[in-house]
Order: sequence, then structure tokens, then C-alpha cells
Amino acid sequence: MESITSIQELIENFDDADPFEQSKIIKNIDIPINDFLQYASWRGGCYTRNCLAKTEEYEFILLCWDGNCETAIHDHAGQNCWVYQVDGIVRETRYSGEAESLITESVGDLKPGQMSYMNDKLGYHKIENISGEKAMTLHVYVKPIDACQVLNEENENFELKEMVYDQVHEVGD
Repeated sequence: MESITSIQELIENFDDADPFEQSKIIKNIDIPINDFLQYASWRGGCYTRNCLAKTEEYEFILLCWDGNCETAIHDHAGQNCWVYQVDGIVRETRYSGEAESLITESVGDLKPGQMSYMNDKLGYHKIENISGEKAMTLHVYVKPIDACQVLNEENENFELKEMVYDQVHEVGD
């Protein structure tokens, strides 16, 4: 498979892919940062969720991270998730167990061009921008996730949280 060199090409390839081809497509991403920047939005002290494409079968979201921000520990509502590191460095921490007694299973840093895969069989995770600089990650969900379980650290329980976008783009339309 040839390199995927634009977001439009990524979406077109994914449209025609069977489930066994999806990870191969993501592994072949070679999209210039400038292609992502046109869809980026930033907000101080947190990350933004910018939808690039959504169908009944998948969802592409560009997360734009301010320095030193992180997600809560969460699941993926039974769906597959790939995280492709576009720019900067983020850390993924994976957990197993119950809300009140989570166990750290692994910690790994993603650098530009690297990717991670997650689903609920692997447990829970959180992602954090470990630098004081901005970062971008592309999240590919098969199927889309409208809500997921998020850890409320104050009461040590998982709570259902609806997912919202900061921006919605129609790449290629």
C-alpha cells in the first residue's frame, strides 16, 4: 500500500476499506502537518476535538492539545480506536481494574508518525500532552463514539459522558 499523503485520501481509502485493512491504512499515513493545521483549533489549558469526518462506520477527530493538558481516564464504548501522533509528544497511560482500584498497566510516549491502538478489551486509558508545547493527535474511531465512560476521580466512579466537538469540518465536501 502506498503512503497516504492527504486527509482527503485517508478518508477515501477508509471509505472503501474492510476492517482488516483499516490499521494498514492508518500505518501508511504520511500527511504533512500543514494539512492538519487548516482544521486545528486551540483553547488554552485543555484540548479541542475537531471532527474531520463522521459516517455510521467511522469517525476522524483531530485533537489539538495545549501544553500540559490531559484527558480523563476513559473507555471507548466498545469501539476500536487508533491514535496517530501528528505533532508534539503525548503520553498514553493504560489501566485495568475497577474505578476505585485501577492498576497502571503501561505508560508510553507517542512521537510524530507513531500510533497506538485501544479498545475496551485492553482496559482504560488517558492521554496527556507532557510538554509545555502544543500537540496534535488524529483519533480514528470505528464506529463513532457518542458517549463513553469517564472516571470521576472525586467519587472514584465511572460516569457516562457525551462527546462533543469544538469544530465540525466536512473534509473534501
